[in-house]
Amino acid sequence: MNILVTGANGMLGNTIQLVAKNSKDHYIFTDVCDGYQKLDITNIEDIRKTVKKHNIECIINCAAWTNVDAAETAGNIVETLNATAPENLAKAMKEVDGLLVHISTDYVFGGDPYNTPCKEDQKGTPTGVYGLTKLHGEEKIKAIGGKYIIIRTAWLYGEFGKNFVKTMMNLTATKSELKVVFDQCGTPTYAVDLANAIFNIIENRKYEGNT
Repeated sequence: MNILVTGANGMLGNTIQLVAKNSKDHYIFTDVCDGYQKLDITNIEDIRKTVKKHNIECIINCAAWTNVDAAETAGNIVETLNATAPENLAKAMKEVDGLLVHISTDYVFGGDPYNTPCKEDQKGTPTGVYGLTKLHGEEKIKAIGGKYIIIRTAWLYGEFGKNFVKTMMNLTATKSELKVVFDQCGTPTYAVDLANAIFNIIENRKYEGNT
């Protein structure tokens, strides 16, 4: 299977690159930065050309606007990256009967208080722009009617990029006392575990219908 990964230079994208080294499938990694094949996921025609050129059968979408606070004032670009782009990817995969694996977030749940545990099928009620646009992305993917898997992750940490665990490790090495917020609850997700889960779903073809 030929698999395209968007957002390959992010934390999860970099981790998938490591995990995919042992894959029997062929992976193509794209990002907007140097060193990767360029792909404009906001341009449906650009996606179609890439899918056709490489005979892509599956797309793992790790690309997104992820700065939660900045999303409140960033304007239309957040909706474009978090909702329109996933819709484009879903369309391109449906046209070739391919699979879209879309990485979403627990921010789609929202709610008040946010720390209340949520069930997987709970209706999303996000209050911020980031969560709202990610929910829009999920809804647009579902509306296309193709094959898809939506994975909602939270508090991702790992070797690449900035994350809470790495920050705490660095601080404990230099400070004798730390002050940390204590009014948040979450489920830290190790990027390698998530990458392996995605890898196994695709590698073993463990998907039927949509989820």
